[in-house]
Amino acid sequence: MNSLNLRLPSRRTGYIAAALMLVMTFVSSAFASAAQVTTRSIEMSSSATTASGVTYKVNFTPVSNAVAVVIDFCGNSPLVGETCAAPAGLDVKTSSPSTISGFTKDAASTANKLVLTSGTITATTNPAITVTGVVNPNTAGVFYARIITYGSNAGAQAYDSSTTGSNNPGTHVDDGAVALSATDKIAVSGAVLESLIFCASGGDITAGSCGGTLTPPTVKLGTTIGNETVLDALTTYQGTIYTQISTNASSGAIVSLKSNANGCGGLVRAGSANNTVGCGIGPAGTGGANLDGQAKFGVKLGTAVGVGTNTGTVRAFDAGSGAFYDSSNYKLKYNATDESDGVTSTYGDPILDTNGAPVNNMNMPLTFGASAANNTPAGRYSADLSLIATGKF
Repeated sequence: MNSLNLRLPSRRTGYIAAALMLVMTFVSSAFASAAQVTTRSIEMSSSATTASGVTYKVNFTPVSNAVAVVIDFCGNSPLVGETCAAPAGLDVKTSSPSTISGFTKDAASTANKLVLTSGTITATTNPAITVTGVVNPNTAGVFYARIITYGSNAGAQAYDSSTTGSNNPGTHVDDGAVALSATDKIAVSGAVLESLIFCASGGDITAGSCGGTLTPPTVKLGTTIGNETVLDALTTYQGTIYTQISTNASSGAIVSLKSNANGCGGLVRAGSANNTVGCGIGPAGTGGANLDGQAKFGVKLGTAVGVGTNTGTVRAFDAGSGAFYDSSNYKLKYNATDESDGVTSTYGDPILDTNGAPVNNMNMPLTFGASAANNTPAGRYSADLSLIATGKF
């Protein structure tokens, strides 16, 4: 895990680690005789190998009505009808609740196959199936999810991808596939039928496809006093990491920033009774050009730069009503009233997008800034941060 280290002057000072773990989602097609579901993706709350308690949000647009769906996770192929090899360590059954987003988890489910019955799938309407308590695969790399809808519960219950027999996939309504990636690494890439490549580095990324030399995205914020780096109320101290994104997703990709500092949103002092009490360096909110003396923590964007052969753009996320983040002000969106919104929400706060289109080898620096106040309690402050990239195919 890489760290973003800050320090406040005191008799006992320490480093603040804000780890950046890059998490990304990949989406892929499968070919089968039935109609193909579109606008398909799976959002993961974490892509770390062996992570438990992970939430998968399954999105797709069905062509026709159905009452049941099979989500079959395979380590070897996204193609419906081929034999499926279960990804080692993956468990979508035993840790999941018996009912998932309006469906009943059928007894035919296995560690790598969810059979969801007695539900309602309406043509052209995304059922947005949320699966909680997933255990990720224990090996880094690409794995796949085959999505098959059925007009009857019995059809879904009979599905068997352990062989290439008549029940693989059997009589069904729609199908499609998604590719995902489990990783421990900063630089992660995947190329199947569709692809998304996303990475971050402590130094500028000078080669396309996240190539070249990448360094850990570690930033120390503060001024050097002897051998120490410390924050004070005199100025806003800043440090920059660099990201690069490429994807052929027809609707582009979104990158979200997620913090584990629930109850604070900013940086929490070690040893505090809870995050709210220890929130000595708060989130910057709508921020400003500087945070001098405000005891705030935020981020601002740089300028998008293409590397080598490049197309498209990466920019501040904009859902149509204007972007929240920009290149002029340190900001950090946090909702203390409802933490389903902002950087502490399940899927994080969208910070970058590719303007709804594919993009190739586009870099975007992110500059983190922080300042203490004269009365900020001395101590070690930290928050774990993640960047989560999701392709929209």
